[in-house]
Amino acid sequence: MMRSLVSGTVSLAMGLGALGCAGPRMVAPEDVTQGSQVLEVTDRSSMSGSLVNESFKLGSFAVSDVDRDWNKKSSFSVVGYSNATTTTGYSYKVKGGAGAWDGSCASSANDKGVHVMGGSVDWGSTKLTCECKQGSTSASVVLNSSSPDNDKNSAGALTVGDAKYNVSPVNSTDKTNLGSGAAGFRYDSEEGALGAVEVLRPGRVWLNARLPEAQRMPVACVSAGLMLYQPPSEH
Repeated sequence: MMRSLVSGTVSLAMGLGALGCAGPRMVAPEDVTQGSQVLEVTDRSSMSGSLVNESFKLGSFAVSDVDRDWNKKSSFSVVGYSNATTTTGYSYKVKGGAGAWDGSCASSANDKGVHVMGGSVDWGSTKLTCECKQGSTSASVVLNSSSPDNDKNSAGALTVGDAKYNVSPVNSTDKTNLGSGAAGFRYDSEEGALGAVEVLRPGRVWLNARLPEAQRMPVACVSAGLMLYQPPSEH
């Protein structure tokens, strides 16, 4: 009986310790969450790298086939990047709904960048582009876009087919005293919020009712690419 009580106490202490060590979570703005479908990330490893299975569930979608050596192969094809200028390149697939989407991301060093708080995720001085394709249909998100029409609150642009939306950082989390930096990014059209992505692990995606149904899976796909980003180990 005493052993059982001790065992139960230890288990409870370990559980509380795990909760106490839980990392911060992004708090999405109210105009994003209202009327939004939330895609929670599950079954995601806390590790990353070529020897780790980095597949995970994103709501009803499955993110799989993560390949972090992809930029070393002849299939490298993210628009605006080459093997010579790319510091990080990786590919992945998103399956579910109407078929599968092929995703790929590339980053390069830049003088200015978007800083993201938390652990191993530090976007630092980086420009990142993620593209998703299904047949002739494509979507992309670019962070730290050099476009002159981006204002100081803009982190880049989201393009889905012929539609182009603004991307801006979200800094709010459920923790305090964590320093400055983005916990994720929100997507907006001229009519208002379209959704958001949390890049802090494990991650989440919000798809607002304002976002057209046909654009939901490609937006989820490029969002998965942002969640998979890891800074290069060497520069």
